[in-house]
Amino acid sequence: MLENASLMVRFSSLVYLPKEGLKIKLSQMGYDNFHWIDKGGTQVMIIPPQQDNQLVICFRGTEPTQITDVLADLKAWRKPSKEKGLVHYGFVEALDKVFLDIEYYLETQDINLEGPTKVVCTGHSLGAALATLCAARIDAHELYTFGSPRVGNKDFVKELIKDGIKHYRFVNNNDIVTKVPFALMMYRHCGELCYINYHGNTRKMTTWQRIKDQFRGIMRAWQKGEPFDGARDHSISAYEKKLKNVCLQSKD
Repeated sequence: MLENASLMVRFSSLVYLPKEGLKIKLSQMGYDNFHWIDKGGTQVMIIPPQQDNQLVICFRGTEPTQITDVLADLKAWRKPSKEKGLVHYGFVEALDKVFLDIEYYLETQDINLEGPTKVVCTGHSLGAALATLCAARIDAHELYTFGSPRVGNKDFVKELIKDGIKHYRFVNNNDIVTKVPFALMMYRHCGELCYINYHGNTRKMTTWQRIKDQFRGIMRAWQKGEPFDGARDHSISAYEKKLKNVCLQSKD
């Protein structure tokens, strides 16, 4: 799982690049073919199956300079999902701009979601939220999210579990985005929590252990003259760096 997570966080980082830069970086990794969709401020790349017989659907996350991304994040009222339960209005609106194109690509490439090809959705920040919604709609096999906000209510979460989607939800220490929209607004997280602690390790921790670990991060930020480390912990570069190290340690 960690090796694939390391690959997915790499894709989730590269998808922020302009298309030409993305093409160069993917080629250097051995991926010479990808499909790019960009509509209404929502961007997604699809990497067709290669040696691992794995198709990847990767969404770009929030870009502060893009008003459409900011508005998607702010539209936090809920609406009925196409599966079950209530979901974030702004996230659904952003996904709907590209979803028909994703479906068309899967159909024209003759991708059988019940066949041997493993379909994986991934993304960071807003991209993680869109990946979650997309995975639910197409019944993806796996879902890797990094710094994901909450997407839907408990009924939506139950439906994801019922569908049997393997969801690995990575949270880096004090990542502020993972705390919104607030639970008091009846939003719930989904998936298996893969918590990355202050030292850059992934391990099972109790709630109390996580609180102590998060306090270490806050104290370190204060020592650096920062009021809080939540924004820094949310950066895709932080996720990529820590997961790369975790993956290397697991091979030792």
